[in-house]
Amino acid sequence: MKLINLYQKFYKPHQLSNKYKKVDNYLIRGPHPKISDLIDLKKEGVTQIYDFRHISVRGFKFIEKFACKQLGIKYIRHPFSYLEGEYPTVKEFEKIAQSVKETGENGGKTLFHCNSGSHRTAHMAAYYDLTKGENINNVFKSLGPIKYAEKAEEVIDKHFYKQNFFNRKETQEKTLNPIKYFKNKFNNRVKHATEKAHASFIAIITRYKNW
Repeated sequence: MKLINLYQKFYKPHQLSNKYKKVDNYLIRGPHPKISDLIDLKKEGVTQIYDFRHISVRGFKFIEKFACKQLGIKYIRHPFSYLEGEYPTVKEFEKIAQSVKETGENGGKTLFHCNSGSHRTAHMAAYYDLTKGENINNVFKSLGPIKYAEKAEEVIDKHFYKQNFFNRKETQEKTLNPIKYFKNKFNNRVKHATEKAHASFIAIITRYKNW
């Protein structure tokens, strides 16, 4: 008997948690899932998962990979870290968005997640939401400069600003407490890294026209 089946004897699938957001009929985005979440996601029709958590972060990623295998969900690790200055290329964005489209056309759904589902996941989801798996150049040509700019602004607002994913404040506090000092330092490092990543993303999707 599969271990996941034994788990399901004690956990009954129910409505998917509202921490997971539906982008469209093909894509769901959110934080890294627990086993119970994976069961609910499977029930929701998810057949493919992209995990964007950084490879250097240890923990229990193997549990998700193992559970996905048991559930028959395709698990894809695509790690990168804004803290390490790693940003996806246009080719990576397009390849992943195309994969979502192909999976959806074949009757499945895809989950995007990182740790919290806030920054890396938001960029990947926003790119897909803008292009729907089509080549970005073709999207720009078909919409034209004005409608493309409007669509890009709408997508950015939807996936970032309405979610308050960039509301982290820089800490200027001076302290002799070492725990507080390193906590503040890490907070500022995250703020600067995510802002740099966001600027990189904006440059990718707005490179056709300054608006």
